[in-house]
Amino acid sequence: MANRRQFLRTMAGAAALTVAADVSSFGRVRKLRMSAAMPDTAAHDRLQPEWYQRKIRQVQQEIEKRKLNALLLLDSHNVIYTTGYFHLSTERPLAALIPTSGDPALFIPGLETDQVKLWWVKDYEAYFDFPGPVNRVRWIFERIAKRGLGAGRIGVEEPTPSRLQQMKLGAPKATMVNAGDLIEHLRWVKDEDELRVMRRAMYFADFTVQAGREFVQKNGGVTEDQILKATADALADKMSKELNDVVGVGIEPPFGGLVPFGKRSAFPHAVPSKDQLQPGDALILSFGAQVGGYSVECERSFCVGKPTDYARRLYDAMLAAHDAGAENMKEGAIAEDVDKKSLERIRRAGFGKFLKHRTGHGIGLEGHESPWIAEGDKTVLKEGMTFSCEPGVYDPDWGGFRHSDTVVVRKDKGEILNKYPTHLEDMIIEI
Repeated sequence: MANRRQFLRTMAGAAALTVAADVSSFGRVRKLRMSAAMPDTAAHDRLQPEWYQRKIRQVQQEIEKRKLNALLLLDSHNVIYTTGYFHLSTERPLAALIPTSGDPALFIPGLETDQVKLWWVKDYEAYFDFPGPVNRVRWIFERIAKRGLGAGRIGVEEPTPSRLQQMKLGAPKATMVNAGDLIEHLRWVKDEDELRVMRRAMYFADFTVQAGREFVQKNGGVTEDQILKATADALADKMSKELNDVVGVGIEPPFGGLVPFGKRSAFPHAVPSKDQLQPGDALILSFGAQVGGYSVECERSFCVGKPTDYARRLYDAMLAAHDAGAENMKEGAIAEDVDKKSLERIRRAGFGKFLKHRTGHGIGLEGHESPWIAEGDKTVLKEGMTFSCEPGVYDPDWGGFRHSDTVVVRKDKGEILNKYPTHLEDMIIEI
């Protein structure tokens, strides 16, 4: 792992980051440039067709183990995971059919036809639009039946009673088998190609925290919405200049992220307010980034001005829990045990009453996904799983602190993808 202190020195240097801000009601950032070294210079910012073709073969092996004739995916994230076909998920059903051998087929609304033709999956059938004269899930299963699977065992994803009824109307002789966990469990463990994309995303997430810090330091008593607007502009500008493949990129302009300060920093999911930042406040800059469909998190807590002794105690308890969580995300650990060891550091410091949530959650194609680093999750961690590590401590009468790193489970301890510093002496902002 790169030295985090060196990262901050690089980012803070004049050659690394310059901000030219037009301080309007939204604190709009006109231009933000960063020349810090990127962790990856590959030609693509997304997984390529060959990766998805290998994934299909892996899925087909699992299908055979379960004695299924095919797997039908309606969940948009699972369609993307197996085929790489990025699309806007709406009320219109879009499905991928994976047989026991050969290439998958897509069942799509007609408005997706031109985009499908640009991708590697060449077998598709399209319906005009939703809702149509026939229920579209039924329509999909009618076509599955016509493909010789009408009497087969079809794996499906946790169907609701109403959806299952339409499946059976479309293929009345088929046996529907709940196989919702098949893709979910494959998604848990990332290979090095997926991790490369996540590292690329982390480059942008770390950048966004630094952009927020620079904006606050330059402009002083700003509001939360001003910070969010400035960082969203900076991230969008940077991604548009540096990404080679603008596919599956998540930006939520103009207000993506969480940036609470003062007593509102004790709200883990605070929505923006019009409060103005003051010396002595705690400040949390909480951002994610998404590249090639994969999500990561970088959250950092700051002190505005010199921290009090009480602030130091809160911060140190949070950081001890954070470090314990990341350290224990190792192969063979039990998810809930990692959570317990992490949160125990906060309890031992005397701040147990200020705990409001678990240590972390799975992260990948979705910002929050299973497994969970939380009480009640007995999943055995495997190398390549990825989690947030974000224990927090929240005093409602003062404020709160929380860091979040994205961590890869490794053999002996977790590998932290973030490069941004975590220690208090690096997290003081003077305004």
